[in-house]
Amino acid sequence: MGLASNERSVETAASPQAVWKVWTDTSRWQEWNPDVQSMALNGPFAAGTTGSMKTKQGTRAVQLTEVVPGKSFRLETTVIPLTRFAFDCRIAAGPTGTTTISQAIRVGGPLGGLVGGMMGRQIADTFPALLKGLAGKAEATEGRG
Repeated sequence: MGLASNERSVETAASPQAVWKVWTDTSRWQEWNPDVQSMALNGPFAAGTTGSMKTKQGTRAVQLTEVVPGKSFRLETTVIPLTRFAFDCRIAAGPTGTTTISQAIRVGGPLGGLVGGMMGRQIADTFPALLKGLAGKAEATEGRG
């Protein structure tokens, strides 16, 4: 299974700390993510916290299922019945003082294999735009933009 093909990443001059700060401030996601109109969590940015994300397609329930502060988090949602979409978001410090930010999608659930093959890559192809937005926002917070 080519799971890795559904991952996209970008490099940024911003520090991992700056990226994490912007990425975990979900109330402001719409400032840099073209797909999100609003995002609200019902608690802290931690595993188990639920929330709702409003996009052009409608509002859906989301849940943080894994959070490693400063490094990674996983956000899960159901877009289509009997599927589970997991977005794996990672921050890694690069050797040259840059930071790599990456996002992958994994589709699970009873219909996950069927849907994931068709939609996984299409969804992944939307990631570079939002990752670049995230990078720009993080760079701006450090005066690097």
